[in-house]
Amino acid sequence: MNKNTIIAAIGLAACLAISSYAQEEEEQGHDPLNAIVLLEVSTTAANVQRPWQELTGGGSGSGAVIGDGFILTCAHCVSDAAYIRVRKHNEDNLYHGSVAFIDNDADLALVKVEDPVFMRDIDPMEIGETPHVQDDVLAIGYPIGGTDISFTRGIVSRIEDIRYSHGWTWLLGIQVDAAINPGNSGGPVIDMNTGKIAGIAFQGKDGGESLGYMIPPDIIRHFLADIEDGRVDGFSDFLFAQGFMESPSKRRYYKMGDDRSGVIVEDVAKVVGDASIKTDDIIIEIDGYKVSNNGKIRIDGNEPRSIFYPIYLRQIGEQVPLKVLRDGAVVETSIPVAKRTQRVRRWMYDTKPDYFVFGGLVFTTASYNYMVEAKPDFHDDIFEDKEFEDDEAVVISDILSDVCMEGYLGCLKALVRTVNGTRVKNIRHLMQIVDSCQDGFIRLGLDMGDEFDFKMVVDAKELHEATPRIMQRYQIPADRSKDLQQSPLATSH
Repeated sequence: MNKNTIIAAIGLAACLAISSYAQEEEEQGHDPLNAIVLLEVSTTAANVQRPWQELTGGGSGSGAVIGDGFILTCAHCVSDAAYIRVRKHNEDNLYHGSVAFIDNDADLALVKVEDPVFMRDIDPMEIGETPHVQDDVLAIGYPIGGTDISFTRGIVSRIEDIRYSHGWTWLLGIQVDAAINPGNSGGPVIDMNTGKIAGIAFQGKDGGESLGYMIPPDIIRHFLADIEDGRVDGFSDFLFAQGFMESPSKRRYYKMGDDRSGVIVEDVAKVVGDASIKTDDIIIEIDGYKVSNNGKIRIDGNEPRSIFYPIYLRQIGEQVPLKVLRDGAVVETSIPVAKRTQRVRRWMYDTKPDYFVFGGLVFTTASYNYMVEAKPDFHDDIFEDKEFEDDEAVVISDILSDVCMEGYLGCLKALVRTVNGTRVKNIRHLMQIVDSCQDGFIRLGLDMGDEFDFKMVVDAKELHEATPRIMQRYQIPADRSKDLQQSPLATSH
């Protein structure tokens, strides 16, 4: 797909003014509801527990046409998509789409419909500005409970950083009291004052009433700017841990006068380095905004935002200026907009995880997918930054029943810390150790959430001999994934 075509199509999106939401065509122009579509998606995803298998499924979501054939929707609606059908409310014809760009961090995606007939009665919608608390909004989409387009009206209840459940990221989110139900995801939430998109519906929250959330225009625009170069870089991680400075004694200790406020840096990600900020720095200003003692800044209109807001709104690779109080003196510095390099892989959508089968033990590289699916009780250091480039956590994702595994069938959901006393660098390193040990015993040091590591001891020869029969029994095509069959072994360090 031509990059310039994509940019031009989005950049020239026509302005849509919705002054009436009745499902009637205007005397001039097209019915504005034509731009709000239903997505029916068939998926093929990897089985995290048994990575050689695939899981098929499907679901539906909503979307808003914002350019020539481009539909803005949620990433979780089209992740692992094998087939996408697109329907408009005013006709029964089917159109077919494909994912052009997807950002799992922001839970946003662009689906492209190539058929030129699709756009013949559609005026693309325009993305508005981030609304204010108490603004009137209208959520439009195709939620459960029926097959036709649905409307729910409400107000903006709250605007703050929230956890995006699809990407495990903390970004700006908008809470609305309009009902957001499964199927609404990806659909537009309209600003009643302007008729423009005030957000994209994307998740709810259990345990409360009228707790629906939408992705604000700030995040949508970041996504659209990000893909202008033809690739998705995503959003910056939280690159430092902050401590509040509301304690008078703590402020005196760090030589903060009454005329200053800020937060203390308690930890810094390796990707930042000491050149930018250091532990015990007091961040008093970020991107020109004064930082309060509770980690808030105030943007135009005196609206509160988190200290991380100016960072994650920038593109990866940019710098955000800071003023810090260091040993009582004000220092001007900056922090890079970057992603952390953690030992756990990020979400693995539209791709297959690696695996290695040894006897009844199934090893794979830890990923967010695995952590959500298995819900293991590992210690927090699994999320630490890598110590070196190929440093990745390895887990036992499954234990296949066999006589050689008696006594250990309950040891799945285990992080493999050591093999024969050697720290495991990555899955290739583990394979190297196991393949080189054809007899004797192999000792695995496992983290299963207990205070001390659990030691698993297996007979190397017994498990090597058992591997072929176990593969046949469980229809495993190979003892290791394709990427591990030809790739080099562990990087030395």
